[in-house]
Amino acid sequence: MSSIKLSYERLESIELKMCCLSLSIFPESSVIKKRPLIYFWIGQAFVTSTQDETAEEVGEDVFRKLMICNLIQPHLNASSTFVNNCTIHPWIHRMLMFLAHEAELFDFSSRLPLKETMKNSMGVCLTFDQPVPELPPADFDNVIPTVFNVSAQYLILKPEWLIGLKTLTVLQLGRWQNSTSHHIEVDDEAFLDGLGALKHLKYFSLRGMSTIAKLPSALLKLINLEILDLRACHNLEKLPSDISSLRKLTHLDVSECYLLDIMPKGIDKLSCLEVLEGYVIGGPKRTPCRVGDLAKLKRLKRLSIHMGNEAEVKEGELEELEKIESLCRLKLSWGVVAPKLRKKVSQQSLKLSFPPDLEKLELQGIPLGQVPEWLNPSKLKKLKKLYIRGGGLDSLNHKETEDWKVEVLRLKYLKKLEIGFQQLQQEFPHLRYLEKIDCHLSQGDTYDKDIVWSKVEGDISDRYINATNKS
Repeated sequence: MSSIKLSYERLESIELKMCCLSLSIFPESSVIKKRPLIYFWIGQAFVTSTQDETAEEVGEDVFRKLMICNLIQPHLNASSTFVNNCTIHPWIHRMLMFLAHEAELFDFSSRLPLKETMKNSMGVCLTFDQPVPELPPADFDNVIPTVFNVSAQYLILKPEWLIGLKTLTVLQLGRWQNSTSHHIEVDDEAFLDGLGALKHLKYFSLRGMSTIAKLPSALLKLINLEILDLRACHNLEKLPSDISSLRKLTHLDVSECYLLDIMPKGIDKLSCLEVLEGYVIGGPKRTPCRVGDLAKLKRLKRLSIHMGNEAEVKEGELEELEKIESLCRLKLSWGVVAPKLRKKVSQQSLKLSFPPDLEKLELQGIPLGQVPEWLNPSKLKKLKKLYIRGGGLDSLNHKETEDWKVEVLRLKYLKKLEIGFQQLQQEFPHLRYLEKIDCHLSQGDTYDKDIVWSKVEGDISDRYINATNKS
């Protein structure tokens, strides 16, 4: 235990220690998803942007440092070598809870009013694991910056509850767990009408919550909001019609909101936006903000776009992507296309251009059989990660002499793609990691052997982490 405490004491800054102490909010032995954790730190102002790095990039550095110090442990899938989740050893968890209480740096309470000793703490979190959190008393001396849903899966909330918590900077009601099976419901979305009182709110998460069909106009009063995480709100159909008032917004995530088919006005006015996940291209009359408008967002680094089955992609619209010069990561996904529209969608998908500094490209459900002209190394000179999931591609042969610089390649659920390991190594000579899962479905209803491969430094042999036949 003394060596563990020494690791904590050697952390180089008070902000790093606060990030570490904040881990005590999570139940012992739980698996914590990295991105909501970093968002939590940003909301608490434990990590902030610098001249060279965004706040999220600083958060990634903190996460990495805590792993190096063995204060958190990576939680990996059976085959993956990439860390997107972490756990905390029970001994470390108990130590952090003790230190947080002892130093009065960070305290947690599930009850109101707060204990007098907690009012001197730098950070106070109101946590709850019951459906109905307590309402603040009328004479409540409000010192709570954070409300965090630890484990409640059914919430009964009223607008008055939010109105009584006017100093909130973090409102984490949604899912932080790594499992998508962790389901959260709210009895009545009307509680969101109380949002307008939260003038200091920086981070708001409804991630993974169902039964919320729309967000009220009260959201537009959150003038200090930086992160809005609505990922996997499966019943969400409507956002406010114009969100241009959210001028400090850096992260907007509406990915996996499958009923959302229109983007609000004003996205192109959000000059601080760095991450836009789940941007939907809808019908011609249902998309007031087009892809070309996103070029106004000079800080945008990560973008995901979904083209639904009724999407109307304008002539040359996807070629406008190259104008988003700050973009480093891009995901494009296509929905199931009606037979009568397949030819049109395929033609639209042939015309695509990328920004010059793109490092990661993910394609999902690509409606093409042959490799398009834009998917080749001469058009993606800085690409390090390429993920292709689903769709009709039957080849990766780009017929050029230039080699890919890709280091991480993931190919999944490509029933028509027939390509072997040696050919992949030839076409992608810089590979460090490869996944090839459920590719090439033969007439016997069997797939090629799955490959999960990682290059070991100093060992150039074919090294399979996992390889199985599937039928």
